[in-house]
Amino acid sequence: MELTKNITLGVYLPGDSPIHRLDPRTKIIITAALIVILLFIQSYYAYIIFFLFTAAIIILSNIPTGYALRGLKPMLPVLVIMWIFQFFLYKTESTAVLFNWWIFEATAAGLHMANLITLRVIFLFIVTTLLTLSTSVVSLTDGLENLTKPLRSIGIPSQELVMTLVIALGFVLILAEELEKIIKAQMARGVAFDRGNFIQKTRKLFPVFLPLFINAFKRAEDLIVAMEARNYTGGKGRTKMKTLQMGRVDLIASLITVIFIALTVLLIVNTKRML
Repeated sequence: MELTKNITLGVYLPGDSPIHRLDPRTKIIITAALIVILLFIQSYYAYIIFFLFTAAIIILSNIPTGYALRGLKPMLPVLVIMWIFQFFLYKTESTAVLFNWWIFEATAAGLHMANLITLRVIFLFIVTTLLTLSTSVVSLTDGLENLTKPLRSIGIPSQELVMTLVIALGFVLILAEELEKIIKAQMARGVAFDRGNFIQKTRKLFPVFLPLFINAFKRAEDLIVAMEARNYTGGKGRTKMKTLQMGRVDLIASLITVIFIALTVLLIVNTKRML
């Protein structure tokens, strides 16, 4: 069992591609814009355009496609369950009934909504993963701190919030490694996680998650002690060795994103009119 092999969120792949060279603020803004536009997509045509745009980002970033999509593997059971729930439980008036099974009724609207929601989650994950794969933790922190700088004027500790967010992101891979070690240790003691019914398999996970939570709290405590030992008092008064600067490549990337979003909005509006 290799959990860390399929964890890509929060991982950084160093490179010198045009996507890697973008200013982190540009990448964060583009990612946020893509996430917002994803929430409004209601047609397969818009998803096809979104797929082409995402594929272009993967190619330009020189990130192996298989690696960029590998993180979806642990999500497959959740995606399947979510699709089934949407398919059978989503109801609207005046829609065609495909078939009935027990107390459930499958409709054409349910099938359409199940497909759209599943595609939305998949693309949300891919877009977020591409941001972390092409941006180092330091750059991501600098970009987020710079973008949330105005919040400090109204009393929101933006730098501390960004620091917490980035640390939590970094803990994803660390916790996956811890979980993998604990599962391998339990398997070495004779625990068979792949045997038994659903309840028996769930019971076997309790001895796994308990030490995982204990180790997570211990790591968090060690991190707090280390930050206090270095006299960390937040971002007030701190200076940067390197200041962020946007260049021509950021302008080109922003213009392409604006054109793409405009095309997608047109498709969204026309789809609503047709409905």
